This record gives sequence, C-alpha cells and structure tokens, in this order.
Amino acid sequence: MRTIPLTIPMFPLNIVLFPGETTKLHIFEERYKQLVNECLENDASFGIPFIEKGKVLNFGSEVKIKRVLKTYNNGELDILIECVDIFEMLEFSAVLPPKLYGAGLVTSSANNQKINLNNLQDAIVNYYSTIQNKYIDYETVSQLRIFNFAATLQLTQQEKFKLISSKQPQFLLLNQIKFIIHVINAEHELRDRFINN
Repeated sequence: MRTIPLTIPMFPLNIVLFPGETTKLHIFEERYKQLVNECLENDASFGIPFIEKGKVLNFGSEVKIKRVLKTYNNGELDILIECVDIFEMLEFSAVLPPKLYGAGLVTSSANNQKINLNNLQDAIVNYYSTIQNKYIDYETVSQLRIFNFAATLQLTQQEKFKLISSKQPQFLLLNQIKFIIHVINAEHELRDRFINN
C-alpha cells in the first residue's frame, strides 16, 4: 500500500476494477496509445479514475498491463490489464505537457482492509451458505479483504465506485449483501409458490 503520494498517468473510464480483477481494453486514441506504449517500455502502472456523466471522479483503480493481446497496423492495441490497487486522486491534470495524456497525484485508498465488522462476517457466512451452498468459517472470513470479497458479487460499476469511495465500506458492503440475500430469498419464495400452485 502506497502512503506517499505519487503522480501516475491517467486513463479515465466508466469502469472500476477491484485488486486482482482483469479486463481487456481496446486502445485507439493517440494519447492513450502513447500512455500504453510508455507504460510497456517502463513496466509502469497507470490509473483509471472513474468517470461519470463526463466528470472525472477522485477514486479509481491502479492497473498494470499484463500483456498485449493484439497490435493493429494503425498502432491500435488490445491489452489485458489487472488492478493492483485502489487509489484516491488528490490532483488531476487532463493533459500533462509534453505528453498527450493526463496524470494524477494519487495515494492508496485505505479501504481494502480485512473484514472485521461482526455483522458483516455474519452476513458473509450467511451469503455463502444460502446463496453459494458453501460452508465458510469465521476465521477464513476474517482474513478476507473487502474488495476481494466484493469482487465475487455481481456489482454494477456505480456500486463498485460507491464501495471504493466510501468512508465506511464495511457497512456499505453489509447492506449490499443483505439486499442480495433478500432478493434471492424473494425469488425462491416466488418460485416455490409458483411450483406449489
């Protein structure tokens, strides 16, 4: 976890990746071709601050390029990226001359702590037993990190952003799990009622 602020290249997008999550990107704009090529040359990471309604927000995912999947004749690229950290952005410049791309001053978000909220541990044990049909003990749950568990839930990009930017992510995750369990149980009740009629 980084405690000293650092300036890294920025590629604003409408996605949030949790640590360990991967996704593919198609790179076609000149500024981002430059960003990707420089990151590849220097084995450097870059940031994906979350963008919503055209506005760059101050939390996002720091990612590394795992590999180049395809290079096109016009210089466009398909790359596979992996999230290595969640950041809070203290400053943002849309363009950082002489570069074509922008950059941001970031510090690691402290939100990926271990799950220590008792109610959340109870909810996770309940979630695994009722939704996943798996047994998980409390010791294992207490070693889980918030974002690593959250990555197993099918959250929307907005829900993921709320979680990484929250001052109380454990409470937010608790409400999310309760909601998921409620929806699944309601679906089961409805199905059972339908079958019994």
